Amino acid sequence: MSSQLKVPDISAKEEILEISEVSSKYPQQWVTVEILQQDDYGWPAKGKVVLHSKDRSEISKSLKNLNGSLYIFYTGSIDDDAE
Repeated sequence: MSSQLKVPDISAKEEILEISEVSSKYPQQWVTVEILQQDDYGWPAKGKVVLHSKDRSEISKSLKNLNGSLYIFYTGSIDDDAE
């Protein structure tokens, strides 16, 4: 019984990424990003990935342990089999 939830290691947590970079680094996954910068319209622009998984329910279960300004999204296309 192995969980699909991936918590990036310490070095990855320190990496600040553009939101567009998150999608290419974590393809077809649900991602939780701690928002560190917003664009002029208030949309997330940069942040740190704190969780990622192919299984949305794994992300949902872990959210209760997180605080802060978070952005959760799926990096694949709508046609992908997002769980």
